Amino acid sequence: MDFDYVSDHLDSSEPDVSGDEKEPRYPRFKIEELSKSYMFKVGLEFGSLDEFKEAFTESSVLNGREIKYVKNDKARVRVVCKGNCGFLALVSKVGNKHTYRMKMWFGTHTCGRVLNNTSATSKWVAKTVAARMTSSDGVKIRDIESEIRSNFSVGITMNRAWKDKQIAKALLEGDAVKQYNLLWRYSAELRRVNPGNTCKINMTRIAPTIQPRPFIRVNGCHLKTKYGGTLLIAVGRDPNDQYYPLAFGVCENDTKESWRWFLTLLLKDIG
Repeated sequence: MDFDYVSDHLDSSEPDVSGDEKEPRYPRFKIEELSKSYMFKVGLEFGSLDEFKEAFTESSVLNGREIKYVKNDKARVRVVCKGNCGFLALVSKVGNKHTYRMKMWFGTHTCGRVLNNTSATSKWVAKTVAARMTSSDGVKIRDIESEIRSNFSVGITMNRAWKDKQIAKALLEGDAVKQYNLLWRYSAELRRVNPGNTCKINMTRIAPTIQPRPFIRVNGCHLKTKYGGTLLIAVGRDPNDQYYPLAFGVCENDTKESWRWFLTLLLKDIG
């Protein structure tokens, strides 16, 4: 079997770098280079474990291999072949850096190509469908089923194709919703960097009497100090789903009188 190998002790430490010594340079994974023939290797670095898992899932599906994660936490991922052919890969965190490096690689599968690959999860299918939907106005369920089967040798039912299309649609529309929610912040930033800018956002309200103001929530908690008392607080939520404190007060007890005092002052301040 042809493979590159680095022992597991590399997971816990990095080479000492001092004086004029320089740490060896390692290749960085680039998603645009990923293809069916892409070669992973020891030393390859990733920006996150999610980046590695998404790339490796893509490669496994393209090559008709089923994989499973036998170790999957915040610091490392160990993946093996479901066919028990001896394939194994390990990626783990590099010291205190925000980098993850491939520390172990038994990269040759001896098992046969599989059909109906379970590594082609709904998330993977949805991502593939979303890429198709960005370039085509109408993507039919039968087209999704046929394309996934013919291009990747993965059989999916009509029901699953429909569900995966809904996930893909949510991915695409979710990005648009997020961008629209940032309009207020974008407007504020334009006015901050250039006080002469004019930015106006017109909104359609459900009813003319309903004002487009943020939500306000109030709550209280007991203070665990020798002086005791209760902390009352009002928190607001703006159209960007950002939360921030509006007002807080400290009183002796959590009573109606205390809340009346707090809310009266709050309403006086905000109108």
